[in-house]
Amino acid sequence: MKPQVLMLGPLPPPVGGMASVVANLCGALAGDCDLSLLNTVKTTAAGRSLASALRVHAGLLTTLARRCLATRPVVHIHTCSWFSFWRNAVDVLVAKACGARVVLHIHGAEFHRFLGALDPLRAALARAVFARCDRVVTLGPRWRQLLCDWCDPSRVSVIANGVALAPPRTPAQREAFTVVCFANYEARKAQDDLIRAVARLDHCRPVRLVLLGMEAEAGRRAALLALATSLGIAEHVLVPGPVSGEQKDRWWQAADVFCLPSHNEGLPMAMLEAMAQAIPVVVTRVGSVPDAIEENEDGLLFTPGDVDQLHAHLVRLRDEPATARRLGLAGHARCARDFSLAASSAALLALYRELA
Repeated sequence: MKPQVLMLGPLPPPVGGMASVVANLCGALAGDCDLSLLNTVKTTAAGRSLASALRVHAGLLTTLARRCLATRPVVHIHTCSWFSFWRNAVDVLVAKACGARVVLHIHGAEFHRFLGALDPLRAALARAVFARCDRVVTLGPRWRQLLCDWCDPSRVSVIANGVALAPPRTPAQREAFTVVCFANYEARKAQDDLIRAVARLDHCRPVRLVLLGMEAEAGRRAALLALATSLGIAEHVLVPGPVSGEQKDRWWQAADVFCLPSHNEGLPMAMLEAMAQAIPVVVTRVGSVPDAIEENEDGLLFTPGDVDQLHAHLVRLRDEPATARRLGLAGHARCARDFSLAASSAALLALYRELA
């Protein structure tokens, strides 16, 4: 008998890691469990009133309660930091009150900062929420270690994000060395560090930097363009905004390197998507990234904010195509072994069956 599962999380749009995870899992799990989704993506207009937001959430809670009472499903809640955690804490309490088993899936790149900033009262409330969960899912061993200080370690499971694998591609011979970054425009993603590193590349080969994402912080896109202009590389930097589907695939096909210079991350979906296509990755040592990348084996790592090290990595991958190819293929093999969508969905299905 298939387990009954009710998943709460965002679906694209918007463009983002958690939405991609939810969409991938819904597709991968559909045939193995009786799965339904409550889409938690924001639907009200920007600048909405508090009353409007509360009405929308009240409607979601009503639907959640009805479905829990009707079928007693496993409720799988995707959450992240700050306000999202507290909003989803209410979902946890409602689902448990209605007799459901609850899986709380932590995605927040800044979840360590969120927990560390809690005052004693809020910390006690967070611990109470974790205690009501039947399982807490984290993205890697480092995140598990953090959560084990907040809840029963026997209830904390590590299930990495997974992506669909593509056949390793053959790098195209193109004039411009193309660096691609899929990340929303916000300060913690640190695209400004990447712009500074690219600006220091010499002109032995033309370079193109493509920054793709949503403007998560007002004015951030304009600030990145202004920085490129001030450094004299505006004609080499593209900031086209969010892409999906065939547009996104075209940029993956154009990429020589994927770079994510973030100061905080969980287990970035964009990095895994690049690895799944054998594109070499240059990423920071943050979150669960070091659990997924072994330096100079599966990709290249650098310390957040270290523009010198980032620049050196880009020079190496530009000037050593054999190294770039080796790292890309090794990343693809690592992704197939540890981060496939099939593996992550199978681990969740086993968890659902255990709880059901």
